[in-house]
Amino acid sequence: MSEFVVLSLRDQSLLSCDGIIGREIGEEEGALKSGRPNVGKVLLGGIVAGAFINVVEYLVHGLLLAAQWKAAFAALGKTPTGWAMFIPSSFLIGIIGFWIYAKFRPNYGPGPLTALRSAVLIWAVFWAIPMMALQPMHLFPNSLIFTTIVVGLMDSVPGVLLGAWIYRP
Repeated sequence: MSEFVVLSLRDQSLLSCDGIIGREIGEEEGALKSGRPNVGKVLLGGIVAGAFINVVEYLVHGLLLAAQWKAAFAALGKTPTGWAMFIPSSFLIGIIGFWIYAKFRPNYGPGPLTALRSAVLIWAVFWAIPMMALQPMHLFPNSLIFTTIVVGLMDSVPGVLLGAWIYRP
């Protein structure tokens, strides 16, 4: 289905129709211009991004750094529990990151650079800023805080890029 869009006189592909200047645009370009993302595909892309984030976070924090996290919590007199809550949280981060990508598309266009912008935004909001806020409290070793920030970048960027590769409105 096509829609008729009125454009400025600067557009080179103008058609005159009964005194109205405009051109027909296809569905994909119309979705891009309207700023209304395909919700089903946003959820699919977000779930794919969240799944990637979950896998990387589990491999790094659940397996490679498990001993360091256990020692850090022991130093606080605690035992690490509640790790399972990170699973739905990471899916939600993936969906939010991908929703941001879909909302960025009308301004920046589709593609990896727009996905990168979205991924860096969610990385800053969900990894970098919260972990930097914990650093002055000296709750965890700086090495764990820094590793968490870096791993967040290593999983959010490819996760959102993977979702963007799947997303076609």
